[in-house]
Amino acid sequence: MRLCIYILTLLCVAAGTTFSSCESSGAMHAKPHWFKTYSVFNGHDYADFIRLKMNGSPDSSLFFKMERNFYAGRNFEPFWTWEGLQEQNVDELLSFFNEAPKHGISQEFFGYSCLTSNIDSLKSGKVPNDTTLYAFLFELEHGLTSNYLKYASAMNFGAVNPKEVHGRKWYYEMLGPDSAFVSALLENIDGFQEKLRELQPSSDEYRALQASLERFHALENDSLAKASVSNIAKNRDKGEHLHDIWRILSTLGYNTGNEQSTLSDSLLSSINAFRKANNMPESDNLDSATTARLAHPDEYIRKISANLERMRWKYRRNKADDTICIVVNIPDFQYFVMQNDSVVISKKICCGRTQNPKGRPERYKNGIALPFKSETPLMFSYITSLTLNPEWNIPYDIIKNEYYPKLVKSNTACIQREHIYIKDSRTGGYVHPETIDWSKVPRSNIPYRLHQTSGAYNALGRVKFVFANSESVYLHDTNNKGAFGRRRRALSHGCVRVEHPLELAEWVYKVNEFDTNYIERIHIIMGEQPKTEKGEKYLEEKEKKEAEYYESLNDYDKQFYRKLRPTSISLKKRIPLFIQYRTCYVDRDGGVQYREDVYYKDDNIFRILNPCSDL
Repeated sequence: MRLCIYILTLLCVAAGTTFSSCESSGAMHAKPHWFKTYSVFNGHDYADFIRLKMNGSPDSSLFFKMERNFYAGRNFEPFWTWEGLQEQNVDELLSFFNEAPKHGISQEFFGYSCLTSNIDSLKSGKVPNDTTLYAFLFELEHGLTSNYLKYASAMNFGAVNPKEVHGRKWYYEMLGPDSAFVSALLENIDGFQEKLRELQPSSDEYRALQASLERFHALENDSLAKASVSNIAKNRDKGEHLHDIWRILSTLGYNTGNEQSTLSDSLLSSINAFRKANNMPESDNLDSATTARLAHPDEYIRKISANLERMRWKYRRNKADDTICIVVNIPDFQYFVMQNDSVVISKKICCGRTQNPKGRPERYKNGIALPFKSETPLMFSYITSLTLNPEWNIPYDIIKNEYYPKLVKSNTACIQREHIYIKDSRTGGYVHPETIDWSKVPRSNIPYRLHQTSGAYNALGRVKFVFANSESVYLHDTNNKGAFGRRRRALSHGCVRVEHPLELAEWVYKVNEFDTNYIERIHIIMGEQPKTEKGEKYLEEKEKKEAEYYESLNDYDKQFYRKLRPTSISLKKRIPLFIQYRTCYVDRDGGVQYREDVYYKDDNIFRILNPCSDL
C-alpha cells in the first residue's frame, strides 16, 4: 500500500499525469501568503496555458469535453488554482475524497495521495519558480475538476461498470452520467459541497451497510480488537479464545453482555445471532466454521464495499415494475414475490453452477475473474408466459459433454431411463434409438438432438416460467426436489429452479385475474382430474381432439406419440423479473445479512474501487 502511494506521488509530482477531480464552491479567496515565492506567476499567462493544454488534448471522453467547455466559458481562468490555491474550496473537496472509504471506495480512486502530495509540494516551495509552474498548476486544476466529476458520478451512478465485473452474464440496461448531468455539476460548481452531499445515497439500507462497514473497519483499526482477530486465526487456547470471540462480537454490535471468557448463555446467544446473519446453522457449540468467519474482517469489508457499490448502480426500468415483481437473489439462493412493498412469497432456488477461479489464470482478464459458462445471468426481464408440461430440449453442449459418453457406453439405457426421444437435426424427423451406433457418431459433430418428454421425471418439472433473454434460461420446476435441502444450491446449467413452483404459478394466475374455470382447465392440462361439470366437459372435448390428433399422425410418427405435451399459457399482465446478485443486504428486521460470494464477484468490484489493495 505504501509503495503504491509512493509511486503515485512520484508520477504526479512529475507534472505529466492526468488525474480526475471534483469541484468547489464559494467565492475566490485572497492569494495565500506562501504563493509570494512564485514570482513568475502571471494570471493571463496561466489562463493562456490552460487554453492551449485543453484545446490541444486528444481526450474525447464526456467528462473532458464538458470540462473544456466549462473552462472556455470562463475564458480559461482556473477555479481551484487561481494564484496558488483557493484553499478552503480545495480542502473541502479533498475532505470528500478522504471520507470515500465510508462508501467502500478508496481515497486513491480519486487520486487523493497525488493531489495532496502535489499541494504539499506547491505550498513548501518545491515547485520550480519558472514557467513549469503553469504545467504543475494545470495538472492540479485538472486533477481536482475531473475527480470532482468522478466522485459525483460514483455517488449517483456507481463507480464501476457492472459489465466489466460480470462480463457476458450481465444484461441490465444501466443509466450513467450524461452531458446534462455533467453540465449541471460544472455550472453549479460554486455549491459543490451541497451538491456532493445531496448525491450521496442516504436510504436506510445504505446507511445500515455503512454502519456495518464501520464496525468491521474497527476490527482492523482498533489494536485490541485486531489482536483478538489474530488470536482467533492462530486458534489459541479455549479460555483466551472465547475472550477474543467476546471482544470481536462486541465490536460488531452483537449484544454479548459483560466481558466473558466462558461459553455462557449470553455469549452463545450472540454467537448464534452472528451465525444467523451469515445463514449458518445455530449450535450449542463454537465450531471452526464460525471462528473462521470471525477471523477475517477483511472479507466482510470487501463484501460490504461491493454491495454499497451495487446499491449505487441505476437500472433503466419503469418504476411501476417494482409494485408487483419477482426478485431472485443468487447468493441468497432465494426468490421473493413482491407485491406493494410486501413479500408475499419467499422460497428457495437452485441456480447455475460455477467454478472457483483461483489458481486458474485463464479465468482472469486484467485482474478480473471472468464468469463461468453455466452461471445464471443477471438481468431484468418480464415473465410473459407459462409452459405447462414442458419438454426439455437438451442443449447441444450438454448432449456433447454429458450425454454422449453415456450413449457410447450404452445406446439405449439412459434414453429409456430418462424418457428421451431423438430427432435428426438434418431432417427434423424422429429416430429410433436402436438404429444409432453412438460409438461411430463423431463427438465434434453430433447430428442428433435429444428431447426429454413431459412428465414428473422431466428435468423442468411440471411448469416453466418463460421470459425474454438471450441465454435461453428460465425459471422452472424440477424433478430433483432434494436439491432444495442443500445449503449451497449452485447446481444447474444456468436456469433457476424454484421451490414450490405451483404456488408461484397460482399467484401468477391471480395477478392475471384468471377465472376459476380457466384455472381448472390449466390443472386438467397438467394431468389433474376435473372437479366441476364444466371441467368434465372440457376434459371430454380435450380427449376427443387428442384422438383426432393421434389419427392425423402417420404410422411412423405414431410410434413416438406422447399424450402429455407442452402447452403455453400467455399472460395478459406480464410479471417483472429481477435476477440480481446481493451478497449482503438488510432484512425485514433491520439486520444486515451476509451471504457467500458464490460467483466470486465481490473481489472484482473491490479491486476496482481500491486500486492499491493487496488483492
